[in-house]
Amino acid sequence: MSAKKSKKNSEVNEIRKAVEAKVKKSVVVPELLNAKSKFRFRCYPGIACFTKCCSGIKIYLTPYDIFRLKNRLGLDYKDFLVQYTEPAVIEKSQLPIVAIRLKDDENRSCPFVTPEGCSVYSDRPLTCRYYPIGMGTMKKDDNKTGEDFFIKIKEDHCLGHNENTEWTIDGWRADQESDLYDEMNSDWMAVVLKAKTLGFVDFSQKSLDLFFFVSTNLDLFKEFVLSGRFIEAYGLDRGYVEELMTNELEFLKFSLKWLRFAMFGEGDFKVNEEARKKAKEKLLAERDKQRKEQMEKIE
Repeated sequence: MSAKKSKKNSEVNEIRKAVEAKVKKSVVVPELLNAKSKFRFRCYPGIACFTKCCSGIKIYLTPYDIFRLKNRLGLDYKDFLVQYTEPAVIEKSQLPIVAIRLKDDENRSCPFVTPEGCSVYSDRPLTCRYYPIGMGTMKKDDNKTGEDFFIKIKEDHCLGHNENTEWTIDGWRADQESDLYDEMNSDWMAVVLKAKTLGFVDFSQKSLDLFFFVSTNLDLFKEFVLSGRFIEAYGLDRGYVEELMTNELEFLKFSLKWLRFAMFGEGDFKVNEEARKKAKEKLLAERDKQRKEQMEKIE
């Protein structure tokens, strides 16, 4: 066996052991899979465990999750965040994000679950789309690219695993539109992956605020981009920027590409350093104002 293959097998074993250790005290049984692996699963109204997986969980929200949900509910970013989310931190990193704020009921239910199922099903978050599959990415030797791996999550209450419908991982992702969400979040996920790979690196508070700001509230970021300082800092054509403002999805993609560049210098943005510094200071000042307003409403 080559040293490279041996190293890869060792990393896979470490991942498996880490997952098993993490869930040892729970009812989750992990099984490591690849994109072509097959599994049986079906969830539908009428199955005895229907919606049991929608309570007592932590549903972290990606930028595309927030985009889809706030549009579904007819809210702007700020109102969606205040009404439906709470602060959270991505595991094995310092990166701040938001998660769905569960109901204060006996089951700690998702605010969107009903006896008939999910009220926002076609716009449900990525975590819900993947279930009962979890995805991770293992860094390759170049430390720039990653190899996806998948974990089947089998909980005692879930009867969907007893059904006869068979899927491949790729087939499940396509059916649930998880692959679309992964594509939309690709630059954001690259930032998260790199941050996790670096471990608990000491990011500055400004960097953490920047990550949170762009990940959660593009209405405010849009105001910042339209400022002369941002356009000057990155040498952007005003016609291009104005076109971005008319297409919310394209602006989301642009914002996440910029975030990747701002956090780790990855991408093809050109920078006027002095103008960039002034623009960043303005952005963070706006973020501080927003955070104070959000905390006041929660209190």
